[in-house]
Amino acid sequence: MPSSGRVFLLVASVIIHTLLVYSGETSLGAVCSTDNDRLDSASHKFLSDCDDTTFCSASVNGTCQPRLCRRDEFPFGFTNFTSLPPLCQNGTFCPDEGSGCKPLWTVGSACQMDRDDQCAPPPNWADLASNQNFNGSLCLKSTCTFANMSLGQPCILDGVTYIDLGPNGEQFSNTVTRHNCQTSQLYCDTSLQVCVPTKSLGASCGSDQECRSFNCGPGGVCVDPPETPRRVEAWQVALTSLSIITAMAVTVVMLTLVHKRLRLQRYREIREYYEEQISLRKSLSVLHAAAADRYLDEKRHFD
Repeated sequence: MPSSGRVFLLVASVIIHTLLVYSGETSLGAVCSTDNDRLDSASHKFLSDCDDTTFCSASVNGTCQPRLCRRDEFPFGFTNFTSLPPLCQNGTFCPDEGSGCKPLWTVGSACQMDRDDQCAPPPNWADLASNQNFNGSLCLKSTCTFANMSLGQPCILDGVTYIDLGPNGEQFSNTVTRHNCQTSQLYCDTSLQVCVPTKSLGASCGSDQECRSFNCGPGGVCVDPPETPRRVEAWQVALTSLSIITAMAVTVVMLTLVHKRLRLQRYREIREYYEEQISLRKSLSVLHAAAADRYLDEKRHFD
């Protein structure tokens, strides 16, 4: 091969390697095993031998291949220089590893942690759907179930603790407890393990699931969630309206008084001007008459 051809292949390989590294696909084609798929013990994030843009193809002699699907609109790990895998259609889901769209699992089937969207909805999903499940379906303890337990029925509790590290290495934990009672009317009592009614605003609580608002405040009482629009009391509306009307009335009265005072001042200036003109005219008339009389006297004297 000519030296120019070898140089071209060398430059091309360097450019391709640089683009792959820049795009984050450094593990593409690397040897892997699905036996090493796991969840992070603190954040419960899915981890494998591959990076965030690839998945492991097999447990034996596997290699990292480009992901075939995604579950988020903007998935983590991809850049503007890489093409995104497609989103899954209705009736299918994309697993954590991104190995391709799969049909929804039926109730009782195994599912990945907290992936409610992997479970098929019940026939009456419209009556059970809420912001605490996915179309009435739940993935509790890695098993698909329905959020259809009614008052007094036994329920399943699934608590997961997420741990995050602060800037100085300190740990912050957040425990999320989920259940298969009908929300938001019921919750699963931790001691009785049965569905009981949720609590109204102001009632004492120990976790968010106990409140109908799904927000247990710092004081241990149920409060409105942060996104709730602020309610304005009737007396506040009346007082605000009265203040606005009073301010407008005072402004109008003050403007009227100021305008009246300015008109009166202008009237006085005009009257003084005319009085001065009249006085000056009278003075001129007196001078003119005196001059005429003097002229007549002198004329008689010379005559």
